[in-house]
Amino acid sequence: MTTSLRTFALRSLALTALGALTVPAANAVDVKLYGTVNKAFMVYDDGQDTESTIVDNNNESTRLGIGGEQKLDNGLTASALLEMNYNSNPSNSQTQNTASGQANTPTNTSANLSERIARVGLSNEYGAIFIGQQDVATDDAYSHDLAAATSVLNANVASFGGGLVFHNDAGNPISLGGTNLTPGAFAQNNDGSLSATDSIRFNSATFNGFNGSLSASQGGTMDATIRYAATYGDLSVDSALGHSFINNNATTATNEVVGATTGSVSVKHSSGLAGTVAYTAQDLDNATANVDEAEGMYGKVGYSFSNMPLGIAAEYGQFKNPIAVAQDQTMDVYGLGAEYDLGHGVTTGALYRNMSADVDGLSNIEDINIFTVAMRVKF
Repeated sequence: MTTSLRTFALRSLALTALGALTVPAANAVDVKLYGTVNKAFMVYDDGQDTESTIVDNNNESTRLGIGGEQKLDNGLTASALLEMNYNSNPSNSQTQNTASGQANTPTNTSANLSERIARVGLSNEYGAIFIGQQDVATDDAYSHDLAAATSVLNANVASFGGGLVFHNDAGNPISLGGTNLTPGAFAQNNDGSLSATDSIRFNSATFNGFNGSLSASQGGTMDATIRYAATYGDLSVDSALGHSFINNNATTATNEVVGATTGSVSVKHSSGLAGTVAYTAQDLDNATANVDEAEGMYGKVGYSFSNMPLGIAAEYGQFKNPIAVAQDQTMDVYGLGAEYDLGHGVTTGALYRNMSADVDGLSNIEDINIFTVAMRVKF
């Protein structure tokens, strides 16, 4: 999309929002214009070079949206949501520049304005049904997290540097079965990206802390998630468990991904101390000999200070066998993060994360280290 077209699209979106806001009060239309600008300075060390780049924080990408609701005469509530995504140098997809004679700093990617969500819906006291381009039912199952510093440190360990390729100490990229080994592959694409597609989705109302979602996507994939949240005295609990029944319309005879399970549980004490665990796994159909299914486990502890708007956290994760070959693959992740709330929708954060890979039969694989300073403005 050219710059002029992007400018026209953004102006049209803003004018539409302003026009909606002038609808007479008698129509009882509740319209909201909102957005996020989320940028970061990321430094990575892949064992060969230390490079830096300016990125769009994929944990919550830069976006602009309009949402509206109206109560109908029959008691139902109609809604519409339009959200555009504006990505420039997304933090999850940066990869080393391999041009001969040049530094391996990722080259700048063209800014991309695209549809993120465009859906309509009807709801009542029992739940809601939506149709259009939207997140699938399992999109949030892996990311329920009450611990501090979630804007930079969370189970989406590939949100920063997910596209970087592991190298050995001779500078050669690690490739298995023709696929480069990356943090994004290990994380099974849990990198903060919205899992959005054209779909029909049902969200139930909440009963005794439980609610659920079902979605059917164009192409045949089905998703289901159940969530539970409650408060017990000084403890708050937030959790989810979801499964995707994947129809990838492929003719692959072996090692076909036909399902994925994701879940997370987080508990926070009123003192500010919190902990989170998350799990992800893929189901393979017709797996070949000695090929294991991919899985990952993640843990995090955090603390939110009561006398200042500051939170700190530490993480550990282990992810296995993202590439369907007869060689065991493991990635261990260690990280530290901090987030400071400046108020009025403005936060800053910092992250250090170490990702180390081990592959049977291969030696001297270099670690990838990520250093990030980020700032997010929400309105």
